[in-house]
Order: sequence, then structure tokens, then C-alpha cells
Amino acid sequence: MIEFRSTDMDKKDRLINAALDEFGENGYKKASTNNIVKRAGVSKGLLYHYFKGKEDLYEFLIEFCFETVAETLKTKMNWEITDFFERLKVATTIKMELTNVYPSIYDFSIKCMSGMKPEEIAKYYEKHSLDLLAKVYYENIDFTMFREGIDVTRVTKVVQWTFEKYGEEIRSKETIDTDEVLKEIDEYIALFKQSFYK
Repeated sequence: MIEFRSTDMDKKDRLINAALDEFGENGYKKASTNNIVKRAGVSKGLLYHYFKGKEDLYEFLIEFCFETVAETLKTKMNWEITDFFERLKVATTIKMELTNVYPSIYDFSIKCMSGMKPEEIAKYYEKHSLDLLAKVYYENIDFTMFREGIDVTRVTKVVQWTFEKYGEEIRSKETIDTDEVLKEIDEYIALFKQSFYK
């Protein structure tokens, strides 16, 4: 797998995106390596040069998704932001930018995890430090900005659900107007601040 990670970036991304699309749309059993190489515009021989078969490719994609999301958040997040909702705005923007490179990364991840046992998911979270999601929501945040009596844990869930659903709607569109998306995110953030801050 190290060899594949170090290969030509354009060819690698085409193959990854084609596989994410194919597995995301059809699931593991119905996914076809013939469709993957056709989508990617590469030979089947190239696919099998890097992977033993469909299962090997699928397992690579799982690792790739967890690792890519974790590393992207780690390196791009501004940890000095202490405003809870501004931090979430940055996290959402980072995730959106990632879909510019790998459009199906979240759809694949959601579908993949829905078929995994909780202990399997926990293993990946632990391996790729996805406890950093908790870090996004809680580390260095100024909670004194919230109104007295507000349950921040429940607010976190409401915000997560909102942006997850919003993300699904955005990804279902054929074209994405980035400026419009950022404007809508700002509107949600303003609503949350009005609802939960002093």
C-alpha cells in the first residue's frame, strides 16, 4: 500500500474517487472492479498491481477515509478559536473543502460504517485519533458565552445533526456554489448564537 500512496497523485486520486463512488453507490458485494477502472480511466492491471483484489481495495479505502479526515482536521483547524460556533464553522468549511478533492468520501464513510460493528468503528476511531472530533467541540472553547442552564452536550448534538443533514443536501446537488454554501453556514451560525449565547 505504501507504493500506491507514493504513486502519481492524479492517477491515485482518480482511482480513489472511482472506488469511493462505486462502493458508495453499490455497496461492497455489488461493486465491480471493472466499473472502478472504467470510471478511473486506468487499466485493470494497474489496479491489481497495487491491490490484491476488491477486498484489499475496500479495506484501503476505509483506512484512507479515516486517516484523511483526521489529518485534514489536525493540520487545517485553527485551534486558537475559542468561540464554539466559529470553531464549528471552520470545521464544516474544512470538510467541505475536502469534498472538492474527494466528493464521495463522506457518503462512502457513512455507508461503510452503517455495516460495521460498534467495536470495529471504535478501533478505527482510536487508530486515527478521531477523538480530535471531541477536541474540535470542547478544547480551548469559551463556554462562558453560553446562557446559563444551556446543556452544551445537547447543543453539540443539535449542531452536529444540523450540519450533517445540511452536508447531505449539499452533496446531493449536481453543482455546488461555494459562496452560497458559506453564506448559509453563516446564517445557521448566527441563528445558533442567537439561540444559545447570552
